[in-house]
Amino acid sequence: MAFYDTWPKVDPLIVLVVLCLIVLVDRIWEMILTKRQQLVCLNAIMVPEELRGIIPPEIYHRARIYELHKTELQLWKYLIDLIITLCELILGFYPFLWGLAAMTLQKVTSQEIWITLIFVFYLTIYICVRFLPVLIYDKCLLELRYGMSGKFPWYLYCCIGAMSILLSQLVLLPLAAAIVFSVKFIGYYFFLWFWLFWAVFTLLLVFFLPYCCIPCIGRQVVLPEGTALYMEVKRVCDVVGFPMKRVFIIKTRTMQYSNAYFYGSCCLKRIVIFDTLLLNKGKEPNEIHPYEVGRGLTNIQVAGVVCHELGHWKHGHFYKATIIMKIHFFITMGLFGLFFHSPQLYMAVGFEAGVMPIIVGFIIVLKFALTPYLTLANVLMLWNLRRFEYAADKFAHRMGYSIQLRMALVKIYADHMSFPVYDQCYARWHHTHPTILQRLAYQQKLDMKAMNAGTY
Repeated sequence: MAFYDTWPKVDPLIVLVVLCLIVLVDRIWEMILTKRQQLVCLNAIMVPEELRGIIPPEIYHRARIYELHKTELQLWKYLIDLIITLCELILGFYPFLWGLAAMTLQKVTSQEIWITLIFVFYLTIYICVRFLPVLIYDKCLLELRYGMSGKFPWYLYCCIGAMSILLSQLVLLPLAAAIVFSVKFIGYYFFLWFWLFWAVFTLLLVFFLPYCCIPCIGRQVVLPEGTALYMEVKRVCDVVGFPMKRVFIIKTRTMQYSNAYFYGSCCLKRIVIFDTLLLNKGKEPNEIHPYEVGRGLTNIQVAGVVCHELGHWKHGHFYKATIIMKIHFFITMGLFGLFFHSPQLYMAVGFEAGVMPIIVGFIIVLKFALTPYLTLANVLMLWNLRRFEYAADKFAHRMGYSIQLRMALVKIYADHMSFPVYDQCYARWHHTHPTILQRLAYQQKLDMKAMNAGTY
């Protein structure tokens, strides 16, 4: 007997109402946030004062038009998703699709693992069809309204959709089969074993990331000695005691995004600098494409970015983020196991008593039942990540690299133009990093504090 069999029995209809309310509140809140961002975008006609002289007005106008297009498309997506999701819950879509999959194989087998594969195949087709209203709205209305003419004919989108359905099966079918097999093999407390597997896997990933994942981006080499960049980076690393042999450059192949990051611990710690962060990718102008000439940072600006990454190291952000993620996933798996084994949840979405398909349980628990917790946890973790970024910026300021970091942030932004103005509530809900304007304002605030304290 399961531990919750002694609980008062909840009417599945009440559970269904709760699930519908979760969906309703979640989608409406997202629509409110997106509308706030749209209104901010509509009112932000002029280039922000902090970025004047950096962003040409015509580039800013194009970024603003794109942001308006994106927010209106998001509003439409949330509205369509709200209507369809409520219909799925109320009309019993998941029992219907599961019954269709079982009917397809009724003359062959009744084993759950094979029915699951057909169910996932049908679900993939349905998801593509489900996205059609949004695609039609985007291509037939929004692109015309905002002057973004489509690049592809309609039949090419159909071909892309068909190919995505077929190719996705290469991942989804083995994954679904593995989930069903694991749950049946491990038993009641499978979710704890899932957590343990994930915890070990992410720790091993720290070891194997430089050898498995990074080669897909480019070739990683230790920052060469004797160069002007080496001397600038060494100057800041020596102050905090970070070994130069743990500073690497990635020679990217096709990536255009400028980035640098810190990860790892002990002998595995490293700061990785993408060559796209360097001025002209660290090459002569005649060795790169014309559009790449002038992009990137000067050596002293790169040192400012490295100083920011050293702030993450000195404050132990990697350890803290790792522990927080482990705790978050443990709580998620605990709640998942609680809901997954509850028959009332399956009955609420339309299944008969005793019918509890494993793959459907994963979908309804992750998509509906865990939404309140996952939303709250996501907001808190995003807040914490932004707090880490401010702490690393403050460290760079204390090290005397405030001006260099500010210049680097502005240059990176100028190289990869995006709309800079965001509603504060929208940004708190979605962004892992403070916006460019927030980071510049924070550096200005630190300057004022230092002047008032007499340290300048």
